[in-house]
Amino acid sequence: MRAESEQYVGENLCTELTPFTFPVHDGHNTIEIRNVPMAYVKDLWQKIEDMLSMNDNDITGVHRLTWHEGRIPSDELWVKFGGDKGGGSFKMSFQIVNVENPNAANNTCVFCMFEASDNPVNLRIALKRYRDQIEDLESKTWR
Repeated sequence: MRAESEQYVGENLCTELTPFTFPVHDGHNTIEIRNVPMAYVKDLWQKIEDMLSMNDNDITGVHRLTWHEGRIPSDELWVKFGGDKGGGSFKMSFQIVNVENPNAANNTCVFCMFEASDNPVNLRIALKRYRDQIEDLESKTWR
């Protein structure tokens, strides 16, 4: 798996122990903080550019980007962000909307994953590294 991740992410992938909150089932709403693994993409724009380039001309030479018959303005690229809790981990992902099937699994890119619940405190911890990057996306130009 490490070799595959390096192929797709390269030096843009980081892992670190991160302090997340966990409930203590003691009847008093107590929480504890534990350092657990978190894997994340450092430069979100770089990863989005990689996905756009891959869809612009995939390995078969097919141009997969579309503007959905004018429903997306011709000078815009749309990116959808989401998250999913399952199997003991929380995954943050993005999808390029400018493709034929934006919700397809092969169009979903996980850019952050951690082994903790998706409570508001944990989400703030994980998302704080991306706040400025996501805000800057609207001003980015691709090609």
